[in-house]
Amino acid sequence: MRPPSSKSLTNFALLVIVNTMWAAQYAAYKTASNQMGPVTVSAWTFLLAAIILLPFLLKERFSPAAGKDRRRWTKRDRIGFVVIGIFGLVPASAFLAWGTERSTASNAALIYLTVPILTAVLACFILGERMTWIRWLSLAVSLAGVLFLSRSDLRQQALARGEFLSGNVLILLACASSSFYNVYSKDLLRRFTAFEVLVYGYAMALALSIPMLIGAEPLSWSAVRAYTFATWLSVLVLSVFSWGLAMVLWMFVLRRIDVSQASVSIYLLPFLGVLISAVTLHEHITGSMLIGGAITLAGAVMITFAESPAAEENAQP
Repeated sequence: MRPPSSKSLTNFALLVIVNTMWAAQYAAYKTASNQMGPVTVSAWTFLLAAIILLPFLLKERFSPAAGKDRRRWTKRDRIGFVVIGIFGLVPASAFLAWGTERSTASNAALIYLTVPILTAVLACFILGERMTWIRWLSLAVSLAGVLFLSRSDLRQQALARGEFLSGNVLILLACASSSFYNVYSKDLLRRFTAFEVLVYGYAMALALSIPMLIGAEPLSWSAVRAYTFATWLSVLVLSVFSWGLAMVLWMFVLRRIDVSQASVSIYLLPFLGVLISAVTLHEHITGSMLIGGAITLAGAVMITFAESPAAEENAQP
């Protein structure tokens, strides 16, 4: 077996960084939802994320090289951004905020394990990607690691427990929306840059959120002034890291490897979430958590390195 290439090592490192920033979103959504409704959290997140990424987009658009490559938008392009706004971004954020408020962070982490599977299936149907044996094996290894990591949670509470059922269903819908966004963005990335896909998509999601915001969660100046520092910090974590820098890096990786291959790294989320909780909340780390995390990490390493030659051949320039 040939040693991993520098490109594979870079892809793996980027996926770990991305998932570390994503792992902070559960606590951030939980904290922000104490004072904001789910649509309000999403609207603020998309607004701030778009503002943060806009300077990078403008620099890209007005560079000398970009002037030669500008193209007119087609009907397919406009429909594409409306589709990812309606079926991807808005429900992925709003349902996760709503579901986390009604359920628990551990339930959210467990349910989000469906994202790689849903993404792989959608990638097969929408993009025509192949599910090779190494991809199925890496999925199984990573899932086994996460189940081992979460066995205490599985013993203590059922995911279908009555008081959490509605929240768990909302989180599952958020997972489906995230999977759809991951897959559909791959098609948009063939015609747009990562910054364009993100900023235009967030602008569309914000526009779609405004009618719901007015109808269901009307804002008032007094309510905004009452937001605590923890609430604003949570929104900044979501906009700057989870929906900002992490998404830029994720789009960059999607240009280099298949969606189904990259999505396996999402199994790192529960393990990274445990580490973040230990550092920020001083939660106790058990031996089973470390073993489960190591197994999960092995699954992500397996698919990232084992398919590196194919990934490099299929990567876009």
